[in-house]
Amino acid sequence: MDLLLTHFARSLSGAENLEQLTRPILLLLQRITGLESTYLTVIDEVKQTQTILFSENTGDMNIPEGLTVQWFDTLCKRAMDEGTFYTPNVPELWGDSEAAQKLGLKTYLTVPVNNLDGGTYGTLCGASSESRRVDQDTFDVLKLCSELIAYQIARDAAAKASILRANRAEERLEAVALISAIGELCFRSDDFHAGLTESAALLEKDGVWHRAVPFELQGQRCRALSAADEPWMALAKQTDELIPLTDALFDSVHPDPFLAAHTDVSRLTPALKRVGLSARAVVALVGVETAAGRVAGILLAATEPDAVDDYDNEQRLIISCSNYLSLLAERAEYLEQLERANQELSVYALHDPLTGLANRRYLIEELARMLAAAQRNGGKIYVAFMDLDGFKQINDEHGHDVGDQFLQSLAVCLRGASRAGDLVSRYGGDEFVVLSSAKPEEGEAGLEAFLGRLRKVTCGRFDLPEMSLDYAGPSVGGVVSHAGETDPDALLARADDAMYAIKKARKSHPQR
Repeated sequence: MDLLLTHFARSLSGAENLEQLTRPILLLLQRITGLESTYLTVIDEVKQTQTILFSENTGDMNIPEGLTVQWFDTLCKRAMDEGTFYTPNVPELWGDSEAAQKLGLKTYLTVPVNNLDGGTYGTLCGASSESRRVDQDTFDVLKLCSELIAYQIARDAAAKASILRANRAEERLEAVALISAIGELCFRSDDFHAGLTESAALLEKDGVWHRAVPFELQGQRCRALSAADEPWMALAKQTDELIPLTDALFDSVHPDPFLAAHTDVSRLTPALKRVGLSARAVVALVGVETAAGRVAGILLAATEPDAVDDYDNEQRLIISCSNYLSLLAERAEYLEQLERANQELSVYALHDPLTGLANRRYLIEELARMLAAAQRNGGKIYVAFMDLDGFKQINDEHGHDVGDQFLQSLAVCLRGASRAGDLVSRYGGDEFVVLSSAKPEEGEAGLEAFLGRLRKVTCGRFDLPEMSLDYAGPSVGGVVSHAGETDPDALLARADDAMYAIKKARKSHPQR
C-alpha cells in the first residue's frame, strides 16, 4: 500500500493536465476498492448528456471512453437526486435501470466533481459486476480525488483562458498594427486609388482575410480597380444591398458589417460560386464615404467562418479602416477641387473675363517667349495693334451691354481669322493686339497681308443678341520685329505708334 501511494504521489506531482492526473487516480481507486471499472465523466447540461471522459477497466467489465448517454437515465443522476452515492446491491436499489442490467452491475460508487464556481463538471465513478464493500475511509479518498480533479479542471480552464487571452491580445496588437499601417498610408498618400489599393493589399496580407478587393462606385455600379477583380463585383453589389453600409458603419442601424454563415446568404450563392467561395464564407465590407456620399469600398472575404473568430476585433478594424480611407477620399477630393480652382484662377489671371482673350500680362509674357524663339531660329514676329474707333459712341448710344456684346463678337472674329500659334489679346478697354510668327523670308508684304486679314474681319455688320450694328472697323497698325529684338514693351510701343499713325490718317481722310 505504501509503495502504491508513493507511486500515486509521484504521478500526481508530475501531472500537467487533466488526463495525466486522472489516469493514476482511476488506477488507485481500482486497487483500493477492488472495483472492475473506474471512470471520470463530464456532464453537458445544455445537451443533457453524460460522456465517459477517461476510464480504466479490468476483468470482463468494459465502460468505454467516449460513450455518451442521456443524462436523465444514468445511475449518476439517480444517485445525486437520491443522495445515495454507494450501493453494493444495484439490482435491489435500481433494478429498473437498463444500463445497469446490460452491464450486469452489482456495485456502484460515485461522487460529483464540481467546478470551483459550484457548478457540476461531472462524476468520478466506480463499478463492478461483483458485490464489493467500500468503507468510509475509501469513500473519503474518492471525495479527495474528486477535489483534486476539480482543482486540475480549474487549472486547465485558467491556462486555456490565459492562452486565449494572450492570443486575443496578440490578435488585437496585430489589428492595431494593421490599423496604424493603414492610417499612416492614408495620411501619407494624396492619391485615393493608390491608397485604397494599398490598404486592400495590407488587409489581405496581414489580416485574417483571404481576399480583399478594392472597388469604386460609379452611379449604381461597382467597378473593381483591377480588371482581374471584376467577377467579385456581383458579390459586392449583392452584399451592399443586403447590408446598407452607411447605416452599418455610421448610423448603427445594422451594427455588424459582416455577412457570415449565420446570416441568410441564399441571395449570394450564385455570386459566391462565381468567385470560388462556399456558402460558409464570411463576407464583409469596408465602406468609404465623403460628405457627398459613398464613393468606394473594399470587399473582404474569408473562406471559412472560423477564420474570423473575433468579430468585435475585426469590426473595429473595418470601421477604423473605413474612417481612414474616408479621410483620404475627402482630402483627395479637396486637393482635386483646389487644383481646379488654381487652374481657374490661373486662367482668370491671364485672360480677359469678358472676351476670354489673353490679357496684357499674358500678351507680354508670350511676346517675350516668341521673341526668344525668333532669335534662336531667325524668324520674325508680326505685332498688330488695333483701337476700336467709335466704340465710345456705341456705348453712349446703345448702352454698355451692347458694347460688351460687340467686344465679345469682335473677339470671336479675331480668333477665327488667326492661325495656329497666333495670340489674340485684349490689351485694354477698346484696344486689341494680335501676335503672329513669321518666317525669316517674310517681310513687310507678309505684315500687310496679316493686317489686311484682321481689318477685313473687324468691319461690317455684327449681329448681336440685342441688335445688329454696322461697324466701319478699327484703326489697325502693325510692325515686324527686328533681328535680335528681345524687349516686348519696346516692340508693343512701336506697334502702338503704327496704329496711331493709321488712326491719324483715318481722321484726316475719313473714307479710309
